[in-house]
Amino acid sequence: MEDKKISVVVPVYNVAKYLDKAILHIQNQTYQNLEILLIDDGSTDGSSQMCDHYAAFDSRIRVIHKPNGGSSSARNVGIREATGDYIGFLDADDWAEDDMYETLYNVMEEHDCDIAEVMSRDFDEEGNLLKGPRLDTGNVTFISREEDFRLLMMHQGDSSFCTKLIRSDFCKQFSFSEHKLNEDFLLIVEMLLKTNGVYSIEKPYYNILIRKGSNQRSGYKAHLYEAVINNSDYAYEVMKEYFPSCLHEADRFRYVQRLIFLLHIPVSLMTKDNECYQKVISEIRDEKEIWQNNEFLTDKEKRNLSILSRTPVFSKRVHGVIMKFKKAAK
Repeated sequence: MEDKKISVVVPVYNVAKYLDKAILHIQNQTYQNLEILLIDDGSTDGSSQMCDHYAAFDSRIRVIHKPNGGSSSARNVGIREATGDYIGFLDADDWAEDDMYETLYNVMEEHDCDIAEVMSRDFDEEGNLLKGPRLDTGNVTFISREEDFRLLMMHQGDSSFCTKLIRSDFCKQFSFSEHKLNEDFLLIVEMLLKTNGVYSIEKPYYNILIRKGSNQRSGYKAHLYEAVINNSDYAYEVMKEYFPSCLHEADRFRYVQRLIFLLHIPVSLMTKDNECYQKVISEIRDEKEIWQNNEFLTDKEKRNLSILSRTPVFSKRVHGVIMKFKKAAK
């Protein structure tokens, strides 16, 4: 039965090279009662015209053209415009397996839940598998909101909205932050506070393209890595109020995020007037006893935190020299 409609929100910005594949995999879904919302976010590479072309031949497609405002802005427009009973999101350079929405729909209907999710895989532009799914059992499991938060703190949870289907009346209570980065993480934590949990389908149905030059592969961007710190602080405050049993996991998350920041920041930005850098270094030095005794941090992570807390600039310079020799040896 396809009595209920699924709205699929697709932000589109200069993705002409990938858009055909993304749209075709939505059109070919085994669940056909779809509303496909293509939110053109001010594209300049022909993506806008491609959206209009597809809409002319498929009545399920609705195109909304808007000035460039970023992915969160486009998603928020999609949430407001969606008329379906359920809402899903898809990035225009990724693609879904053809039975993804049918699978999610069946779980949503069976369990009458707010959110259901699937596993994902990462591919490069040559089609090589970079990272497999976290789980691939085929089971459907319920993850309580506290357990889902704990998994996020352990870097095992999934904060992506592209792997999820959300009940529309629930989703419309929220919006993505248009002024903060890593907005998926912020919003999924916010949603967890308003729901009992998530039904997880332990099978990969969503495929992520890791593009060359994307945030996952590109060099240091200060605003991105500062958001890593800010989001970990936000999660820590949420833990204290709602999930105090996850204290040690939240501690682990804070320190791993700080380690990621320190491993990526260039030496040239490790200065006295860099507030975020000074904050991170001070916290690692002042809270040494906490992270040294954290059961969830690995020995390697503790060792790196120890080295970077003592001689951050010198350690980074030595590491840079070692990496240059390794590259030259290849």
